[in-house]
Amino acid sequence: MTGLALFCTFIFMIREEFITAAGVWSERLLLAVQELPESSFTQTPDTGGKSVHELFAAQAQRGETTVRELERLFHGQDIDLSGTFATRQVDSIKKTLAGFRIAHSTVMAALERMPIERLMDNGEVPTWLLEQYLYPLEQMVPAIESWAADLRSRGHGGPTGLPVLK
Repeated sequence: MTGLALFCTFIFMIREEFITAAGVWSERLLLAVQELPESSFTQTPDTGGKSVHELFAAQAQRGETTVRELERLFHGQDIDLSGTFATRQVDSIKKTLAGFRIAHSTVMAALERMPIERLMDNGEVPTWLLEQYLYPLEQMVPAIESWAADLRSRGHGGPTGLPVLK
């Protein structure tokens, strides 16, 4: 287990650790799917029945929800995670991945501008933030990396979906 993987096994985490871990998980996800054919994103890795496209769309939606709640916290309001969200799948994987990148960047920016005293008394990231955003992001990584590696090992790792000659 890497040092970053250990971050998410602890209940408490400071803001800088959260930002570092989230950045690493996000980069690993994006690197795993880089140059894969768009048609492959409808496949379902070992994640409980959701396609790769749906997984990225769901994480983007969690990011948007997280940003809204961080804004509430910034303004001294209580967070409200009682609402459920429906995963919406857009027409293209390019739009979904762009939404994922934007949502992730916005979460990081919102967290960086949050006064430390608004997080918790000791500067730790609240548990709801770990559960809402970081843990689902972390859990996607091994499934997506394994799926992408399998796809590439079968020679379907190029952007066209055609076998890649070595």
